[in-house]
Amino acid sequence: MKFKMHGILLSLFFALGLVFSFGIDASGTHDGPSSGITADEVDPKVKADVEDFLTHIVDYYNGIRDRFDPETQRAELVRELTIFARDIRREGDYKDGDFYTIGITDNDIVTNHAGHPELIGHKFNPDASGSAVAGTLKALLDKARNSGVGTTECEEDYDGQGSVACAVKVESDYTVDVTNIAGLVHEAGDSAFDPPDCRGLTLGTTAADVEGDQTKLKDYVQSVIDAIQKDVARINVDTTIEVAGGTDIESLLTLQDPAKQKEITDGVTTEIQERLFCLGSGDFKHGTIYAFIMSADPADSTVLVNGNSFDLNGYDLDLTDNLLQGEHNIAKLFNQKLGGGIPPVGASATVDYHWLKPGDQPDPPDWFEQEVVPGMSPKTSYIEVADLNGIVLNALADATGVSATLLIQNAPELGDTQPYIFGSGVYPEDDGMTDDMDDMDDMDDMDDMDDMDDMDDIVDDVVEVVGDGACAIAGTSNTSQGTLLNLFLIASVLFSVVFLRRRA
Repeated sequence: MKFKMHGILLSLFFALGLVFSFGIDASGTHDGPSSGITADEVDPKVKADVEDFLTHIVDYYNGIRDRFDPETQRAELVRELTIFARDIRREGDYKDGDFYTIGITDNDIVTNHAGHPELIGHKFNPDASGSAVAGTLKALLDKARNSGVGTTECEEDYDGQGSVACAVKVESDYTVDVTNIAGLVHEAGDSAFDPPDCRGLTLGTTAADVEGDQTKLKDYVQSVIDAIQKDVARINVDTTIEVAGGTDIESLLTLQDPAKQKEITDGVTTEIQERLFCLGSGDFKHGTIYAFIMSADPADSTVLVNGNSFDLNGYDLDLTDNLLQGEHNIAKLFNQKLGGGIPPVGASATVDYHWLKPGDQPDPPDWFEQEVVPGMSPKTSYIEVADLNGIVLNALADATGVSATLLIQNAPELGDTQPYIFGSGVYPEDDGMTDDMDDMDDMDDMDDMDDMDDMDDIVDDVVEVVGDGACAIAGTSNTSQGTLLNLFLIASVLFSVVFLRRRA
């Protein structure tokens, strides 16, 4: 019995909270004056001031949307929004002491928090006991969401001292909408914010292992690839079966319903949002060791995930390293080392360049605006290109009993290759490394990749982890085939969000 099963391709992107300081000339401005006032001009006990402040934010966001075409000017748009995201967390037009903004998606994920950036990625719990702000925040979210995009709602004297908190929902073109809250002040440890659920997420070789022995860098990167591939498949399988109500043909046929397709998308989006920031903790990060994921397309070079720096998420890696001999552009250097063009799955390399060592201050401090590398410490990174789609396809086939061949016949995009660059780096000066890192290129890389490409083993592993919690992160499609997902990364003001989308 043949049936049409809509493609369950996963494509993820996120740009950190859309934040911007008008004082940064390098980011540009939109035409016409912005209405509203800046943070230092706000009296937090005056409702009109807080409302005007939110107007200021929304006007600037809408000005960015007006200036850039989301399909033909993606790079420019991403850069604007990444700068906007970075600077709202700094003192300036959008933060003044205890007056700051918070962004929360319709799925209750904290996507930006200028007061306590460490809460980004946490989930708002409206039923939290002992919270000083859960009730106020719930009321604001409910009113703003019910009122619709662009309508500001406020709670006056929420703290018993006359303070005003207001919220406005901002429309997103490509993912869940975000509500922006201004004036709500709370302690970092308030129980209304639950940390990401990273249960079940472990690596065969951890960042701590690399910190102790830098020759394990390659094993660490491949462990990250393996864990993420399996988790992408697990999330897709779990969500698909749950929405379908079973794995029999009759249940699977119900997935032709657009409402169920949306339910799958929303379910996967929510789970990944909740686990996204696991990449910056646990097995993934230790000391100076962290992972990063970026587009493999040299025409894109977008950083999808940086486990150490919010500032780079969504940013183009077209940064200049003036201390290098030969190619100075980091994105081009990576591409050259991988063979040029869109590199094949399994391509790998070690790359020497300069970067900021975690814990140090950026040098120069305005590296973001100057488009140069943030630091001068020598760094050696191992990078490898990996594909995620095959595991999703085979995991779905194994879980549903529908052959991979039939799935591809009905959803050809499931067979497309989507390459992403996974990597991590060490700072050789830390322990006087010898030629061990230089020999990495000569390692038998393909033996490990052959193991990773053994789909039967991978599917078995996926089945074993179904039901466990984990962190899943994927990237953009890097081919021009019309059947691939249309990745785009604009979200909405004050938000850092995972973007997933499916098409038939």
